[in-house]
Amino acid sequence: MYKILHIEQSEFFCKIIKQSLIEKGYSYLATDNFYDGYNILKDNDIDLIITSSIGREGTIEEFLKRVNISDKNEVPIIVVSSNNVDEEKKELFNLGITDYILKDNLQDGIINRISEILKEDDYMANLKLLNFAIVDDNSLEKMIEKDILNKYGINNVEYFNSGKELFESGKKYDLYLIDIVLQNEFGKDLIQEIRNSNRKAIIIAVTSLTNSKILSSILNSGADDIIGKPIDENLFISKLKTNIRIHILNEKIKEVLKEIKSR
Repeated sequence: MYKILHIEQSEFFCKIIKQSLIEKGYSYLATDNFYDGYNILKDNDIDLIITSSIGREGTIEEFLKRVNISDKNEVPIIVVSSNNVDEEKKELFNLGITDYILKDNLQDGIINRISEILKEDDYMANLKLLNFAIVDDNSLEKMIEKDILNKYGINNVEYFNSGKELFESGKKYDLYLIDIVLQNEFGKDLIQEIRNSNRKAIIIAVTSLTNSKILSSILNSGADDIIGKPIDENLFISKLKTNIRIHILNEKIKEVLKEIKSR
């Protein structure tokens, strides 16, 4: 059961949110101030936070900054506000919120948005089941990727210094992260060879190259996506989630088409 923390002064809005969440089977915790909100977050396994932009004590900016430097900084945060000022939205998004919903649209949008955000947990669970191969001859870059993956509980990962080393292993993987500029090798060629022998694999190029022609060429060679260097943790994980989502959707489409053909 997903556990949701709600920070809101208004009893009226608390009742609306609580009723909607409980009807959907979510666990609900609430407070009217940011200080208690942070303590609840710290002491519980919270899956998502819904918060007003104003609390009885503290400010949302202080709350977000505290969350950002804590070990709870991956918890999605939705702000629900009557304030439709773009500058406030921009500031809060820069502080790491996931979404901003106006109270006028609360009942229509909140449950669907929560479902969409929590669905990402399912994608992360699927990622943890995949076997990863990382090809990179830079030990520092490999360490960065390893630290990020370990942080999210993704441990089925093998590391290779070259494409030659990868192919000599004789193994196939579900997801490949391929550095493009390797010593005596070109990652684009590795991607093409992997794609020819492993059609179902997710292949992501990792590169500091920015020229649009070479990036287009990499995608045309068989890569599903490109992650830029230096690696940004949030974008890195988002790209992995996006690609597993697309992969799952494609597999479902194939199953449907197969059923249709068999009729």
